[in-house]
Amino acid sequence: MSRRRPVIVDKPKRTDRPTELFAGTCRHPSRLLALAALAIVGFFATPSDGRPQATRLDALPRLTERLAQPLWLPHCGMRVIEWRSTSALQAETAVSDKALGVIDDTCEVAFSRYSAFLRSRKLPRLRNRAEVLPTISLLPGNTLLDGKTTRALNDLPTRFEAVAPGCCYWGLYVDSLNHLFLRNDPLIRGEDGELVANPRFVRTLTHEISHILSSRLGVWDVLGYNRERDEALAEDFVGFMGMRFPAESSAEDLALHRGGRAAQTQRASDVTTALPAPAQGRAAAAPPTESANTSPQRF
Repeated sequence: MSRRRPVIVDKPKRTDRPTELFAGTCRHPSRLLALAALAIVGFFATPSDGRPQATRLDALPRLTERLAQPLWLPHCGMRVIEWRSTSALQAETAVSDKALGVIDDTCEVAFSRYSAFLRSRKLPRLRNRAEVLPTISLLPGNTLLDGKTTRALNDLPTRFEAVAPGCCYWGLYVDSLNHLFLRNDPLIRGEDGELVANPRFVRTLTHEISHILSSRLGVWDVLGYNRERDEALAEDFVGFMGMRFPAESSAEDLALHRGGRAAQTQRASDVTTALPAPAQGRAAAAPPTESANTSPQRF
């Protein structure tokens, strides 16, 4: 009985199918054009409102937005490289020696007490000194004025969308960029009309200093980072520094800047230790109100 010879059927090569698809596409130019269009759209995709997607680096000031000469803050160990004032509150938000004094004095007091704060909370750290400190931008924060305009603190759509969890903020420290974004009103007018230290600005900066130092001293390297715990620690440090007033909304902040201080003045004893002692030639501290702020705004 004769044996059947095996029939060998060649399997198609891996490239056969794509070749067939390409050949089929070439036979249908309209299909080829459609595929090309989809590829282009996918490459240049933008959000549904047509604007480009903001990236983390968009948060940083561009060369044209930076100060011609950075402003050195010796007690902070940081430089202000950007400062945008608010036209409606020009004196309170513009660069001045008094404004710089409020920032630097706040750093001096907060830095000097942070080690004691960590010890009191029995928290570990890897380093005794923060070696690499951030640069600073002071930007409009009040959303009823210019706080949501282009390059303002709450300009989420074009500049801060990739780094801010949401609106609205008085301050934002971005560790990955080593940059502090801060409200622009170190000063406020006292009841006599004189410019004095704004206690709500001091509170915001104190809160942000906790974020900076807990990171740079290695607290989270030991404990493992947790955003909620970081926020709670910053608020705890604010209380440790003697500030017992909560965050304010943009509406409350605007009322205070425009003359609502008398009706909302809080006992000065509540914040005696919160404000840095005024140095010679610098702004004295104004009494705070019942609605002062930390980094997130109140709604």
